[in-house]
Amino acid sequence: MPSLSPKDNKEKEVVKKNEPETTSSSNQEKNLESKLKEILSKIEGAGEVDVMITFESSEEIQPAYNSNSTTEKTEEKDTKGGERTITTSSDNKTIITSGSNEPIVLKTNEASIKGVIVVSSGASDPTVKETLYDAVQTALQVAGHQVEVYTK
Repeated sequence: MPSLSPKDNKEKEVVKKNEPETTSSSNQEKNLESKLKEILSKIEGAGEVDVMITFESSEEIQPAYNSNSTTEKTEEKDTKGGERTITTSSDNKTIITSGSNEPIVLKTNEASIKGVIVVSSGASDPTVKETLYDAVQTALQVAGHQVEVYTK
């Protein structure tokens, strides 16, 4: 029986290693929520504030590529008047890497925000609600229909 307990421990370790890790993009999304929550709670009359941001797409990184494309066209005619055209094309893309084998990034597109919900204890006051609404639009550069402010 003692030989079973080390196996059990190893299996538990494997399970822990296979647990999904939080990606850096979701950390950035949570960080954005906490920053927005912090700044909105400082607005006069806002009181206690909670924020939820939904994202349409995550952060997208565009690496640099070397690309070669070739097109070859062959036309054949036989003695009986038959014609045949063959077109062959190929695209080869290779990611450009730095000395440390990390891809060179040309551009990083931020995550696209789908909507924002703000719940505030001070949102029952129309002036505070309007201020929170405007602050979210300004901070995140989102359209008005993407923002909702509710009373806690």
